[in-house]
Amino acid sequence: MSAPTKEPIVNAPKPTSFHQRLIHALRGWRRRVVNRRRARADSRHLAGMSEHDLRDLGIGRSEVPGLLDEHRY
Repeated sequence: MSAPTKEPIVNAPKPTSFHQRLIHALRGWRRRVVNRRRARADSRHLAGMSEHDLRDLGIGRSEVPGLLDEHRY
């Protein structure tokens, strides 16, 4: 008869420490703040452009809010 095979030992992943979860949350918060600031700056920049400049880009003034929302996330 053959000898019974041993089952491999599987270790469960260690739970992340509070410190790691906090760092992850803060990095996510910082990323969202940076993205919001960039979106506001883009919005101000496009709002300050003339109709002629916007037409050169191929967009109308009424399309600007939709374009900003489309590329937000």
